[in-house]
Amino acid sequence: MPAFVTGRLADLFRLAWGLLYWNARKSWFRLRRGGVPCPCQAPSDSGRAFETACDACVSWHQPANFRRVCPLLVATPAGLRCSVDTANVRPFWGRAALAYGGSFGAVYLAGALAIFVFLRSVGYPISIVHLVWPGSWQRVTEVRGWFFMERANRAFLQGRHAEGMLYLTNAHQFDPDSYRIGFALAQRLQFGQPARADEIYRQLIERHPAQAAATKQLWFRSLLARGEFETIETLATAEILAGASEAPVWMRALLFAARQTGHIEPLQRILDSPAPAVRNWDRLLETELLVRTDHRPAALARLSESWDREPAFSQFYQIAELTELGRGLEAVDLLGRYGAQLDDAARATLLLDAYATLGADSARDRLVATLLARPFNVPTARLLAAHLIRHPSPVVLHALFRQIDHERPPLSDSTLEAYLALGCAAGVARDWPKLETVSRFISGHGEGSAFTLHLVEAFFRGNTRQTRIAALLPALPMALEVYYALLERYPGEPPPPAPES
Repeated sequence: MPAFVTGRLADLFRLAWGLLYWNARKSWFRLRRGGVPCPCQAPSDSGRAFETACDACVSWHQPANFRRVCPLLVATPAGLRCSVDTANVRPFWGRAALAYGGSFGAVYLAGALAIFVFLRSVGYPISIVHLVWPGSWQRVTEVRGWFFMERANRAFLQGRHAEGMLYLTNAHQFDPDSYRIGFALAQRLQFGQPARADEIYRQLIERHPAQAAATKQLWFRSLLARGEFETIETLATAEILAGASEAPVWMRALLFAARQTGHIEPLQRILDSPAPAVRNWDRLLETELLVRTDHRPAALARLSESWDREPAFSQFYQIAELTELGRGLEAVDLLGRYGAQLDDAARATLLLDAYATLGADSARDRLVATLLARPFNVPTARLLAAHLIRHPSPVVLHALFRQIDHERPPLSDSTLEAYLALGCAAGVARDWPKLETVSRFISGHGEGSAFTLHLVEAFFRGNTRQTRIAALLPALPMALEVYYALLERYPGEPPPPAPES
C-alpha cells in the first residue's frame, strides 16, 4: 500500500481519537486555570499568538489536518502556529459532536439503504422511511410477518402444507402481536398441536381485548370440534357468569359439554351464583339438574309449565327436552304457542325433530319439501344435514341431494361446509354412493385433503379403529349444529389422559 494512503488512514484514526483526547486535555487545562501546563502548545515557545508552535500536530502525516480538531491552528510564514495566547487555548466539543454525529449518520443511512435494497430485492413491500425512522421500526416487523404470511397462503393453496406451516410459524415469530397471523396459526395447529393452538388463543384474548368475545367464540368452535369438553365447561361457565352478550350460545355449549363429561358442578355453580346476569337461567338450570339426577317426573312437570317469560333459548331447550323425553305432541303445541319468539331455523329444527320422534314421516317430508322449494342455500343445507345425522331418512337425504344435483352450487368457502355436512349425513345413512360423490366433488375442486376425506369415509364405513368423530372434526370446517349432531351420535371412548411430566 502506498505511503500516502497509509498516512491518510493514520491521520483518520488520529482524528477519531484526537477529537476526544485533545478536547478532554484542553477542558482539564481550562478547569485548572494555569494549574497544569498547556497540553498542545510547544513549551519552549513564548506562548503568544502566531508565535507558538503546536506539539499536538507534530506526529500527523499532514499536520494541517489537525485543524479539524482545533481551528486555532493557522498557517503563518513561519509555518503552522497557534492563533491564540496560551491562556486562551480552549476545547471544541461542538466539532467533536458534529464529526461523530455526521459519521454515525452517514454509516446509519448507508446501512439502512443496504438493508432496504436487500429487503426490496427479496420482496418485502417496505419504504426506506420505515428503516430510517426509529418510530417506524415496528412496521418492519409487521412487514416481515406479512411477507411470510403471504408465502404461507400461497403454499397452502398449492397443497404444500409442511412448507406453509413453516412460513406461518415464521410469520408469527416475526409479528407475534398480529391478530390475523396468530389466529391463522391457531386454526392450523388445532388438528396436530391442539395444546399449542389453545396457548395462542389465550394470547390473542389477552393481547386483543377488543376482539376477545369473537376470539372466544372461534376458540370454542375449535374446542368443540376436538371434543375438549372440560375446557368448554370452564370457558362457558366464565362467560355466562360474566354476562357475555352471547350467553345463549355459551349456555348451550355448557349444557352439551356437561352432558358429555357427566359433570353437574358447573351448572350448580351458576345456579348458586348471586350474579344478576345469570338469573334468567334459573328455570332452565333447575330443570336440567332434575333431568341429570334422574328425577324424570319432576322434570316433566317443570317442562310442562308455561315458559313464556323465559329467554328464547330456554324455550328452545324446553321444547327439545320434551321431544327427547317422548312428549313430541306437547312439544309441537308449545312451539305453536311461542310463535315468533323463536327464529325460523329454531322452529324448523324443533319441528323436524318432533316429527321424526313421533314417526310422522309425512309431516316431516312436507316440511322438508317446503324448505327445499327455495333455491339452495347453506343455512337450509346445514339444518337438514344436522337433522339427518340425528334422524337418518333416505327420503329426506335423496330430496336434498336431488336439489344439489339440479342446481349444482359451485364450491366456495361458504358452500364447502354444506357439502361436508351432507357427506357426513350420507355417511351416517351408510349411503356410500352419495358419500363418494361428495368426496370426489370436493377433491376435484382442490378443496381439502384427499387423505382427510378418505379417513372420514373410512370412519363411517367402520374401516378404522377410531370411534371418536372428534378425532376428525378439526379438519372439517362445518357449522356448530353439525358438530353437535355428530358428537352426540359418535361420542366414542374418550382419549387417554396425557402422561404427567
